[in-house]
Amino acid sequence: MRNRKIRLAIVLAIAVVAAVVAWRTSQAEKSRPPCEPGRHEEKDSAGKVVKVTRTTCM
Repeated sequence: MRNRKIRLAIVLAIAVVAAVVAWRTSQAEKSRPPCEPGRHEEKDSAGKVVKVTRTTCM
């Protein structure tokens, strides 16, 4: 009888941890904008390229 209660408590604890992790990761994905790989050029008033920024996504 006691082993059954311990096993049930362990399974419930794992389920609660998994639910919290899933909830937190789903919130983090929504708040972060999607990554767009590419190249961005900044130009001065004369039209010359001053700065080139490259973005890579993993």
